[in-house]
Amino acid sequence: MNDDTARICVEIFRKATGLDTSPQGASTSDEEILSSSISDFDLDSLETMELIMAVEERFGIELDEEAVNRCQKLSDLVGLVTTELRV
Repeated sequence: MNDDTARICVEIFRKATGLDTSPQGASTSDEEILSSSISDFDLDSLETMELIMAVEERFGIELDEEAVNRCQKLSDLVGLVTTELRV
């Protein structure tokens, strides 16, 4: 996994979930975010879609919807981004 890609995805995730402004978020490490289940953060479908769109826009890529739906953790999404960037 590319460290820069992971860092950027965590930043986007923190903004999308509001973790960057919450007391809980300040104490949540990047490693915890990457290894936790995305569902642990209680994102609704709109928030999830906004997260994916923000990642795609930031990296200038389009991710396969089925592959994104199989992502259980943010680290899985980072892996998809890394793979797409290599193509």
